Amino acid sequence: MRKKTRLLIAAGAVVLVMLIGVVAVLQSESDDIGEDEVRAMIMERYGGEIEAVEIRGQHYIVRVSDENFEYEITMEQEDGSITDMKSRELPSEEVAEEQNEKSSEDTGKKNLMTEEEAKDLAAAEVGGHFIHVTTNEEAHPAEYQVIQLVEDDDEGALVTIDAQSGSVDKVLWFSIDFEDIPDIEAFAQELQEYNRQYQDDYYIEFDDYYDD
Repeated sequence: MRKKTRLLIAAGAVVLVMLIGVVAVLQSESDDIGEDEVRAMIMERYGGEIEAVEIRGQHYIVRVSDENFEYEITMEQEDGSITDMKSRELPSEEVAEEQNEKSSEDTGKKNLMTEEEAKDLAAAEVGGHFIHVTTNEEAHPAEYQVIQLVEDDDEGALVTIDAQSGSVDKVLWFSIDFEDIPDIEAFAQELQEYNRQYQDDYYIEFDDYYDD
């Protein structure tokens, strides 16, 4: 009887020790810093661009790059301390490629034609007199949309021009008495919306459009 009691006590003690170990492990894991915190710490300390974050055992492996170097940083999961850091200089062709990409983007932005050039193109395309111009920077590439009064007071054209290449992408002709337009900005927005929705149409007639 005493043997059984001792065995039960011993077994209970083993189970208790195992439970304490599991709780300790779970508690230590819950106290580990998360990936978002790791990213914030790396950006604050080193800057650059984080390429990847992975977990190896009890460590985070973070790959960071800047204009000339790539770094592999090893951090403790528990407290975020740095235990190792390796770096390599990026090959000159990689650096040149990144710089060329940035340069191309900057050049594309700088090479947009001016509103005055767009107005001249619209006049050369359809003639008439300038009324209104809008820059649509949400389009890719950006575009100018120029309204010209073409003939008398009742015929006009909306000329869409690629702001980068300077090509005329579309001419939407319309018929309306310009003297009846109370707000040219609002009218220009309506024309542009029509132009977007009905891309295959090239003529619109506003019959008594603004009559009450």
